Amino acid sequence: MDYYRYKLIEASGEISSGIIKLPYKEVMSAISHLERDGSTTIFVKKLGRVFSFLFELSRFRFRKKVSRAFQAEFLNNLSIMLRSGMTLITALEESAASSENKDFEEDIKDLILHIQGGARFSEAAENYHYIFSRTVIHLIRMGEETGKLDHTLKDASEHLKRIQGILSDTKQALLYPSFVFTAMLGGMLFWFYYVVPKIVGLFREMDVALPSLTVIILKVSEFIQAHILHILLGTAVLVLAIILGYRGNQRFRKGVHGLLLKIPVSKSIMSASALAFITEYFSLLLNVGIDIMQSMGILQDSIKNEVYKEKLEAVSSGLSRGEGIADSFSKVPIFPSFVVRMINVGEQSGNLPEQLAYIAEDYRNRLSVLVATMGKLIEPIVLVIAGTMFAIMVGGLFLPIYDLVSKVSGR
Repeated sequence: MDYYRYKLIEASGEISSGIIKLPYKEVMSAISHLERDGSTTIFVKKLGRVFSFLFELSRFRFRKKVSRAFQAEFLNNLSIMLRSGMTLITALEESAASSENKDFEEDIKDLILHIQGGARFSEAAENYHYIFSRTVIHLIRMGEETGKLDHTLKDASEHLKRIQGILSDTKQALLYPSFVFTAMLGGMLFWFYYVVPKIVGLFREMDVALPSLTVIILKVSEFIQAHILHILLGTAVLVLAIILGYRGNQRFRKGVHGLLLKIPVSKSIMSASALAFITEYFSLLLNVGIDIMQSMGILQDSIKNEVYKEKLEAVSSGLSRGEGIADSFSKVPIFPSFVVRMINVGEQSGNLPEQLAYIAEDYRNRLSVLVATMGKLIEPIVLVIAGTMFAIMVGGLFLPIYDLVSKVSGR
């Protein structure tokens, strides 16, 4: 890609000028590109490397990864336009023009230039990893080779929607218990900081001996009152450290995933999510003709759960030794016997993609049920914790108050 300074008379008669990035090495090719819509060039000059670098630097902006929902909509619209008879270039131009995301519009225009310069759609897409995932690029390549690009783009869109649904359900399922326990912790902190000190004043006025449990509660309350800022700051630092560690350290991330897979409620959520994700991806990749080993490599790159990523590496090792697909999965304990049996049936009958799609649908349904019933699942835990807290408060604060009132009344 090179930069050209130009001045031209547009078909409407207006004079325009500027700098444009084009996939051409020769000036004559750049002139042909500029005059393709009926314009007449007055001046075209290829810019040197230094100026091009400085101009590129001035236009540099950090690109945020496009959301799956946005990708799905874009690919679906592209599929519809191709199916209606539009050329790929026209469909991409229409997508760029109708987008409210200026960065996305600029990137698609650059992608169009790559294609006009002779690159295939899949080759051009590799330069925009924050728009096109590795899986989507493979699907585009398969669509180009089979002449069914509109169909593979539709498949990619539907796939992204299903993956987005899996991840959304997972987040929703994990968010509810996190919110409940955070609220309980906040309520307990409020009690120790605001309510207990008021009761302490009553005990001090009466000047009586207090039970051990009451003394412990009062000591905890005094500590929280004296160090509330340190506690809040420490909590904020701890949360930030966990977030940064999770994002930046693979071993830490693996530890978190391993812990979540040991806690009963989160284990059900994480397992259903990971198995739905793996079988959904695997089914799609095999369905479009990508071989087993390449599909496993894409799966390992795509899945975010570090524990399952490691287990998929073990499956890949078995496959590379010549073992069957079901045999390779069966030797990794994290995969349920149901999944292994279904894979074995698909492998033996030759309809593995369909069997994997069935497994994915089953685990998506399980995940949806978990989201819907999460309140009932954690209700026993909440009741036990809330009941314990209530018993401690009653035994440590309200019973001593009742005893004091009884003694005063008896006098």
